[in-house]
Amino acid sequence: MKKSKLVFLIIFLVLAILPVSGCEKYSESDEINGLIKKNDLSINMKVGDDSDGFIVEKIYESGDDYCLKIDVSDTYSLRGEAETKPGDKYKLSFTLKNIDADPVINYSFWKKPKTSLRYYTFKGENGNPPSSETQEFYDEWITFEETFETLEGEDSFLLTLRSGEGTFYIKEINIEHVQ
Repeated sequence: MKKSKLVFLIIFLVLAILPVSGCEKYSESDEINGLIKKNDLSINMKVGDDSDGFIVEKIYESGDDYCLKIDVSDTYSLRGEAETKPGDKYKLSFTLKNIDADPVINYSFWKKPKTSLRYYTFKGENGNPPSSETQEFYDEWITFEETFETLEGEDSFLLTLRSGEGTFYIKEINIEHVQ
């Protein structure tokens, strides 16, 4: 009897830890972080290790300025997390060119360690699946931006980008503190 209780306890603990630790692993991306021109939240972006069906190519435009061409044959995911203070206001912007992929950018506000308080689809609608203007095809660079304010009880901010098959480019990412 004691052995079955111990097994049950171990299973329960493993299941309780999974949502906190997450099953996905992410690695820092110097290429993506180099595209962040204004980073008032000091966010550090990472690429999903489970996303094995993509190729990232750095394309230099002039001098040290570059953009990233991301060819996705399976999935691509990117995320960054930063601490926040209630009442701070930020402008988030992405400059993209979407050839034929479906990049969706989401941001959410959290109470650590694992309580999601608010969740938004950048330039779109939440849903299953979410929809966003960033998924539309653009031959030219388009800058999308939104402004948000952190609320009482929120101590962290999570930014994610996910895409399925296709090609898109990222030129610039900004997170700017506004008064």
